[in-house]
Amino acid sequence: MAENPNLHYFLEHEFLDLLIKLVIIFLAGIIFAALAKKFKQPVVLGYIIGGMVLGLLLGPSTPFTFFKDLFGGFTIDGKSGILYHFSQIGVVLLLFLAGIDTNFHDLKSNGKKSLMTAVLGVLTPFLLVFAVFMFTEGDIKPAIAMGVVVTATSISISLQTLKELGALKSLPGIVVTGAAIIDDIIGLILITMLGLFMGNSGQDASLLGVIGKISLIFLVIAVLGFIIVKVDSRIKTRGWREKHTIEIILATIAFCLSLSFFAQTLGVSAIIGAYFGGLILSMTRLKHTIEHNLYPIAFMFFGPIFFISIGLSLDLINIKNVLLIGLFIGALAIIGKTLGAGLGAKLSKLNNDTALKVGVAMVPMGEVAFIVASLAKSMGILTEQHLAISVMVIIITSLAAPIMLKLVYKRSKVKE
Repeated sequence: MAENPNLHYFLEHEFLDLLIKLVIIFLAGIIFAALAKKFKQPVVLGYIIGGMVLGLLLGPSTPFTFFKDLFGGFTIDGKSGILYHFSQIGVVLLLFLAGIDTNFHDLKSNGKKSLMTAVLGVLTPFLLVFAVFMFTEGDIKPAIAMGVVVTATSISISLQTLKELGALKSLPGIVVTGAAIIDDIIGLILITMLGLFMGNSGQDASLLGVIGKISLIFLVIAVLGFIIVKVDSRIKTRGWREKHTIEIILATIAFCLSLSFFAQTLGVSAIIGAYFGGLILSMTRLKHTIEHNLYPIAFMFFGPIFFISIGLSLDLINIKNVLLIGLFIGALAIIGKTLGAGLGAKLSKLNNDTALKVGVAMVPMGEVAFIVASLAKSMGILTEQHLAISVMVIIITSLAAPIMLKLVYKRSKVKE
């Protein structure tokens, strides 16, 4: 069969397009990571701001058409295409490594603290934002939807910042990690309840079905964890990890992606599967080998793509019409998360300093909040203006959280 020259050219062009986008993203990563370090801020904050700058200059909705026209209509979109898929692989690997870096016994012993933190960290911002929209618009449906939007935590930003601060394995890091998983589960249930409450005929999920799927995921992960830990304890040969490093890393990536696929297929966030996959392997003797060899792949390649894509995905053009209300809701979201999660941590008998760190670490909202807002808009509950407000809240909380975390930890060291 003769080759199709048009298809060959298209594939070649698409590949070249991806290459130049990656070059631009990594160059932006270098520049903004260096700037973040210069101003003594977390590198992840530099990546997000770098993505926002790229979006303004070369995003699909850029007002600066000079650059777009100069490059023949070339744009960078963080919401779709291969770049988006790369960014999603990035967040999966980052959360997998966060699981690897977690002490299972510490996580288990602090489960009640994480639960209290997550519940109050969801309830407080929900009530605050719900009350504002009920007062300003008087319509219960968008008020509930916007309340649900601000309950979602994007833990990847906080975990990366905590890692840079050397605090991922500290008590705040452990509590926040557990709370974020519970937060995602609560968010999933709230989204389902939102669909059922609004009476969307296309919504075939039931609350009982969602709880059943979550239970199935944890059952499968528990069984897999038991088998893997038992097999690992029976391998007595010394040096086999060094001899089979390549095979171990390939099998690890396959394991991580398989659990992510399983979780996503059942309608649960892929990062939950990834995190618990890492948590399983953290209990084996493979932990150091995996961390040492997978870290460069995740943090040096996929990590920058993910965090810069967050910035790219935030549409800064449409938020100008909702600037004041967006700032107000963003401030409420920060206050609600900090007070709610912090109060939950305090009621769990953590001291004031630790509770504040936990509260601040639960602040950032990212892709989950945007998904919730987009879903509610597709159901006719939220308008384009509500979606713009949601985007602004994501921007404010994503930028504020790393700065606030660094300030809180700096204040803590001064006290010591």
